[in-house]
Amino acid sequence: MTEHTIQSSSGFYQRTAWLLDPPTTDPTRCAIFLDGEFYVHRMGAPALVHDMQASGRLPPTLCVFVSHERHERRHHDLTCSTDFARFIAQDVITWLRARHPTLAGDGHLIAGPSLGGLQAAFITLTHAGLFSRCLSQSGSFWWEDEKLTSMLDTMPPSHSKFWISVGDRETKSDVKHTPSSLHQKVSQIDGCERFAAALVTHHHEVHYSVHAGAHEFQPWADELPQALAWLAAGASYK
Repeated sequence: MTEHTIQSSSGFYQRTAWLLDPPTTDPTRCAIFLDGEFYVHRMGAPALVHDMQASGRLPPTLCVFVSHERHERRHHDLTCSTDFARFIAQDVITWLRARHPTLAGDGHLIAGPSLGGLQAAFITLTHAGLFSRCLSQSGSFWWEDEKLTSMLDTMPPSHSKFWISVGDRETKSDVKHTPSSLHQKVSQIDGCERFAAALVTHHHEVHYSVHAGAHEFQPWADELPQALAWLAAGASYK
């Protein structure tokens, strides 16, 4: 795994990214992990992905873990931000293609926990031609009175695979989140359940699971092998 800095074409975004090359020189699919430092430093995802690919449990996939850098920016960039979605879908993908020109034009995976899970789902829905598989771990679908769930009615039809998970102890509501005082009016579990149900109504393929635990890293790390394998199943790889 190598560490890099990715700069947006607009000059607005500059993010640390960790690149994990697959065991092949010409991958056709990539996986982008938002809140990258969580996956790298708290969940051990690079080693897990490497082992899954080496054993054949996961097809050759180019993985990049994109940092949120600062908590203040995180609360802005990972709350259904169209600008940050464009940075991922254009600048990060262009950066990856410069290193691996064999990357396909569609069928990629995007993942994230908490607010990262909200933004990953938003990017999948708004850039459906590029991303068709989403891992949202305890996604913050409570944001702005469950706005993303409501937005599904106005989005163009698409058919994507979503793994939506949440802990059975994520039941708190009426919570203010620092540093920006984001107001969570409903519980994480209620928001996730309603978003997953709405996805099914809009003809997406959904795996919804409730695991034992709270809003914490260990359950997210524990489910990664099963989630990544399920999302990769049926996808077209070279």
